[in-house]
Amino acid sequence: MELDQYVAARYGRLIEHAVLLGCAEGEAGAVVDRVLLEQRKRIRKAEDPDPLVREALEHAIAGTPARPSRTGPLVAIGVVALAAIIGVALTYRPPPDSVPSLFALDGDQAEQLLQDHGYDVQVRPARSCEPPGLVVGSDPPQGGPVQKGGTVTVRTSVLAGSQCEPQYPERAAAWAFVQFALGRGPAPELADPVRLLVSGSMPRTFFGSEAADRHRWREAFGLIGEAAHQAAATDSGLPVLHVESDVPPVSWCDVPRPRETGRRPALRFEIDPRADGQDNGLDEGQRACPLTVDLYRTDGAIDTVVVYTPKP
Repeated sequence: MELDQYVAARYGRLIEHAVLLGCAEGEAGAVVDRVLLEQRKRIRKAEDPDPLVREALEHAIAGTPARPSRTGPLVAIGVVALAAIIGVALTYRPPPDSVPSLFALDGDQAEQLLQDHGYDVQVRPARSCEPPGLVVGSDPPQGGPVQKGGTVTVRTSVLAGSQCEPQYPERAAAWAFVQFALGRGPAPELADPVRLLVSGSMPRTFFGSEAADRHRWREAFGLIGEAAHQAAATDSGLPVLHVESDVPPVSWCDVPRPRETGRRPALRFEIDPRADGQDNGLDEGQRACPLTVDLYRTDGAIDTVVVYTPKP
């Protein structure tokens, strides 16, 4: 173990241990420094140097050194070097981590994820038109810096009122499919069979229970996972889920609509990392195309899924 890492983690505890062993408080620092200097080579070789350092400290305070101590100019130089290491180690703070992706998580899932990363978590309600309990933001935002042991405030959706009602069923259905794709929720209602078409790949058909097996959707769900975890330019750091229900256009980002879908309406969602207005002023051919998914349904059950891969 590196000496500076050990000093940063244990120096204060070693001082306390020295005092408990009978060393005067004013002398404890000097005794600990001397023991660390004498044991520096053994510390570097040990995975857990604590037992050997404590034993050496006990011998030093009892007046029976575990090893012969070296004297002279080299030791004086070593003490100065050790003092510098201690000074740096005690003021060192590890670089912050980034808040992980909270996209498509509910409050309980986000709280568990962040606690597993070593953060304190506060969950607060926020008015929105997303399904109740869904994470709609955090402080710091997704991707923002946070120190280990720091606090992350997670905001979860509470329906804002009657203005949400017209769009709520479609948004809830889109989120249910996204959560299924990310392994964060059960399979939505699926027809038998279900047809999957990913642009640039061979079509696939799932029969019966096959459709609820996430592994069979690997290519499509991998694309959804990449889009969900990408860095977003939004204030929340979360990609935006755009949802609409209509007959899809004949072509989308130069990819033609599959002929077999005819002119059926579909529930379309996009996972978009761009901030509002980011494409303003660009010609249609210059605009980015986010991951886009069309869900075709019969009596509420999904029978065809079309995935358009994103283009920068």
